[in-house]
Amino acid sequence: MSFRARLLLTLLGVVIMTTGAAMIIAQRQNAEMVRGVVDQLFDAQMRTFRQTQELPIEAAKAKALLLSQSVRLFAALEEGDPEEIYHIADAELHIEGSDSYRLIDAEGKLIAGGDKADPNSISDQDITHDWLPHGNENSKVSLGFASTRQGKAYQLMACTIRKFDLTVGTLLLIHPLASDTSIVVGGKLLGTGIPESLRAPMLTQSGKNGRFMADGIEYRFTRFTLNKGSRYPAADWMSVFSMAELAQQQRILAGRILLTGALALVVSALVITGLSRQLAQPVADLVKAAGRVRSGDYDVRLPPSRTTEMTQLGSAFNEMAAGLALRDRYQSVLQKLTDPRVAEELVAGRVKLGGELREVSVIFCDIRGYTALSAGRNPVEVIHLLNDHMGALAKVVQRHHGVINQFAGDAIMILFGAPQGYGEDAADAVRCAWEMMQERERLNREAAEPLRIGIGIATGEMVAGCIGAESRSEYTVIGEKTNLAARLCSAAGAGQIILDAETHRKTASLAMFAPLEPLKLKGFAQPVPAFRLTSLNS
Repeated sequence: MSFRARLLLTLLGVVIMTTGAAMIIAQRQNAEMVRGVVDQLFDAQMRTFRQTQELPIEAAKAKALLLSQSVRLFAALEEGDPEEIYHIADAELHIEGSDSYRLIDAEGKLIAGGDKADPNSISDQDITHDWLPHGNENSKVSLGFASTRQGKAYQLMACTIRKFDLTVGTLLLIHPLASDTSIVVGGKLLGTGIPESLRAPMLTQSGKNGRFMADGIEYRFTRFTLNKGSRYPAADWMSVFSMAELAQQQRILAGRILLTGALALVVSALVITGLSRQLAQPVADLVKAAGRVRSGDYDVRLPPSRTTEMTQLGSAFNEMAAGLALRDRYQSVLQKLTDPRVAEELVAGRVKLGGELREVSVIFCDIRGYTALSAGRNPVEVIHLLNDHMGALAKVVQRHHGVINQFAGDAIMILFGAPQGYGEDAADAVRCAWEMMQERERLNREAAEPLRIGIGIATGEMVAGCIGAESRSEYTVIGEKTNLAARLCSAAGAGQIILDAETHRKTASLAMFAPLEPLKLKGFAQPVPAFRLTSLNS
């Protein structure tokens, strides 16, 4: 997967998770806030509603209490005259909110009654035992609720009529419940304010406030007692409200939040796509440029980017490419000036100034009669002749792990065992010298100007390292054996390979040698034993 694709997926994933989390948190906070506001409004409305229900009742109680204290009503109840009682009630029972009334004597017997709207609307047979107040004789006015045998519900207000400390009867005021009223008395629901589908679940609810589910819809309910301390059974006013509309509004709001989140996600995706392109394109250019550098093209350069960081990275890359190009040129020049393996060791920093003691086999090879050959010739022609000669021999040297240490005029100095050895350095030197001689003979058969060479080989411990200063040094080997190899080369005739005793000892089984009379060489006090290589064993 590309860097841009990974970046795009990562940023989109972060945006999706962030947007989703924000939407969920917003939705939950909104739902909690709305529910809290609804609860507060609901409680406030219920308090107001309760007050609106209780105030008329309290006013009616006060008026009923005044009526129960009527002197004429006391006298009529004592005389037991029904006509007089009816007359008094008809004349004085004008209590607002009550449509019917009944008078009950001290023994609980109905003795008078009437209906303001329709005297026949409530018969004495409709008044059951539940309509009569019970107990708590000290309650002057009691509120209760009951229903007829036909199921019609009424609000009852019983006022005790006293003459001094003597109870002479009870005034019962009757008012039909409104159609939207629901009262619970003794586990029975009076009134039609609550739909039939909600009556059963409502009656199972406990507490004053709460919620319940019915047919997949949430409902909120409240209840409060209207007649605390009454001579009638406790009556609870119940109200229920559907939360369906609020739920629908919540769904609409959730949809809007979801739509807003989707739009935000689309906009974010577009912005992220552009941002990823802006970030990924410089990276792609950097990868492409790195590939070109890896293939050896150090001239590649990155242009400035739109961002400061990528511009700095591009500048660092350009500096690196320029440094690699310069290093490559240095190494190329170094390889031309010295052996590639020496150049590799020098570049790697494994060759230190001062050198180290190593066992090395050294070959010196030069052209016989070079001075006479070059006399009177064009220098360009001489250089061309030498380059062909040196190039052919250099290929032989490389095949045998040799290191060309230097070209000195017509001479070549070759090392085996420095800067690194291969285990059979003396044998490699002998094989290399033999093949160099064979190669030169082959070239002579085709050349217009044959060249004759002589080779000297010496083996022993020498100091190998960079000789010179920190700013300018040259890799070479120094020691008596180096001088010996050079002197043996000078003593060799055309087509001869002469080697010292140490080299002969190490390669005795490799080739055939002819011993020579000890040679008197310049710089050596005693004659030096030497051998001439005649052939290689198969």
